[in-house]
This record gives sequence, structure tokens and C-alpha cells, in this order.
Amino acid sequence: MRSDLLLLPLVLSLVCEGMILPQGRLASESGGPARGATGAAHLKLKPAEWRSLNERQFVMRSLAGGGAKEMAGFGAVVADATPEEFIKAFSSLSVFKRSETTLACGRFSAQPVIEDLAELEVNDKDLYALMRAKVKESNIKLTEADITRIRAAAGPSPYFSPKLKAKLAAEYKQILFDKARRYAENGETTLDIYADQEEAVSARDAFVAMAKFQATTAGHNPRFYSLLSQSPRQTAQNTESFIYWAHQKFGQLKPVISLVHVVIYRDDDRVFIALKQIYSSHYIEAALSVGELIPIGDEKGAKRTLAAYTIRLQVDLLGGPMGFMKRRAAQPRMLEALETVLEGLRQCAESMLMERRS
Repeated sequence: MRSDLLLLPLVLSLVCEGMILPQGRLASESGGPARGATGAAHLKLKPAEWRSLNERQFVMRSLAGGGAKEMAGFGAVVADATPEEFIKAFSSLSVFKRSETTLACGRFSAQPVIEDLAELEVNDKDLYALMRAKVKESNIKLTEADITRIRAAAGPSPYFSPKLKAKLAAEYKQILFDKARRYAENGETTLDIYADQEEAVSARDAFVAMAKFQATTAGHNPRFYSLLSQSPRQTAQNTESFIYWAHQKFGQLKPVISLVHVVIYRDDDRVFIALKQIYSSHYIEAALSVGELIPIGDEKGAKRTLAAYTIRLQVDLLGGPMGFMKRRAAQPRMLEALETVLEGLRQCAESMLMERRS
């Protein structure tokens, strides 16, 4: 199984660099829930899993997917930080900027403008893929309308010259801006129908099915999932909502350009942070990740956070008659990647707490 399916924008984009703090323990050494962790009952953590969390280890599970091309996983970890550090890390994009995989990223304005993409540089491989893109035959994810725009910019007999590359880059960035602007205004109704492969794929239909399956199995407040369908301009009370873009590298794989909607929702003392894919240039047709931050404490009253994280990905390469075998082979590696995500999240939150105290 190739690792293309595993090192994906909404998996490894959260890995950030930081100092690992000295290991500590939660109040319950016997394997029971930590003090103040009554809000974690729906996670159904077993005594052995609590013991792992007590020792700063991870709890990892495979999850059932709602579709044939979907991969899903769950992980939990305890951080010596409060939910506020996690919120700050996402709101400021520090959790992404600190990652070695991030080439560039930026937060869109409440009313997106093309200047929000000023720091994005489209590489030559993607520009070449744009020049050659055709409906049902494209090495970069595009809609039929996108392909029409790109071909008009390239002209009838394109030559891969510096002038053409500049034109293609400008048109592609305009396409990305238009996607962000439309989404900011109208939410998930604007999600694309990809025409890069033989069978067209509706990103909207894929996400709606994914979110519905997650909402019925996670045991969360249903209102939280209704917020994901709204545009960032429809921000509800106790909610922060924004769009960011990221350009990320993954070893020998194609760098990925993604647009993501972030929803941060406070439900009493708990916090939910959801990342919803609006667009990805490669690999992913739909994606949703949900982080649940549950405040807990130890016997000395120190504030900590139980971070429970679920990720769901609809991957184009998992289609076809052999898709189930590819998914079965990839699932363990996906959990390994998710563990790396959790460690990165913990390091980032704990580092931000240290910065705040210094």
C-alpha cells in the first residue's frame, strides 16, 4: 500500500514542532477516569485506556466508514494545557505554521480578497498538470468549469513558457479565491463536483453523508454538526468560524493545496474544533476532522485537557473493486499518522502554555 493515502492534508497538517514537557500522571493511577472527566463518558474509555492516558500514551481506534472510499480513525491523548491553548493554536494558525510540512498558509479575511493568497506559490508540476487538464483526465482536482477557465487561459496551443506559467498560476489562484469567496457567502452548497476522473464526484454529497454518519455515531451535540453546513458569515453564539488555505509538502508526494473551513464551538466547558475540507488539489474528495477538548484535573487541581480526535477521509484511490483491500492495508498506517497528529497537537498546546507563562 502506497503512503499517498496516509500523509494527507487533514492528517499531517496538524503536526507542529515544540518541546515535549516532562511526563506527568493523572489523578487515577488505578485506571479510572481523571478528576473532572465525567464529560468523557460518551467516549467509552476502558480502564486500560485510562491507564494509557495516565502515562501520557495514546488511545487509538479504527472507526467504521460511512462510504466505500472512506477511512476513519479515533485517537485520544492528555495534554498539560487548557482548551484555551488549543483554541489559540488554531485561531492564529500556529498549529500549522509550526509544522515542517507547511510551505505556506494563511487565514482568509471575513470577506475573502485575492490578496489573501499573496504568499501562495503554485509549483511547476501543478502548473504543468493545469496546462494538460481535461475533463475526466486531470492530475489536479478541478471542476468542468475550472478546466474551461484554465484552457481558456492557456490558449489553443500552449507552450510551457514562463509567461504561460504566470498566466496559469494567476488563473488558478483566482479559481481558489472564487471557491473561498463563494463558500464564505453560501457555505456547503458551493462545494464542487470534481471532474478530474472518469466518474464525477460531488464533494458536497460526500461531505454531507460523512458528517451525517459522524453525527449519529459520535454522541455529540447535534447542533455542532449543523454549524458545519453554514458559511463562516453565519457564525452562531459561542462559535468562531473562518477559512484558511495551506500549501503542504509530504516527502516525495505531491505537495497539496487545500482550503479548509474551521469551526470552533464552545458547549459549556467543552470545546469542539472541526476542520472541513472545501477543496484539495490532490487525493482527497471530502474530509472532516473533529477535535473534542474536555477539561480535566489532577488531585492537585492542575488543569489539563483530554483531546479526543476523529478524522474521516474520502480518498479517490480507494475506489474500484479492490478498494476494500487497499483500505484494510492502509488503516493501520493511518492510525500511526493520527498518533503523530495527536503528539503534535499536544506539543503545540503545551508549548503555547509555556509561552503564555513566560
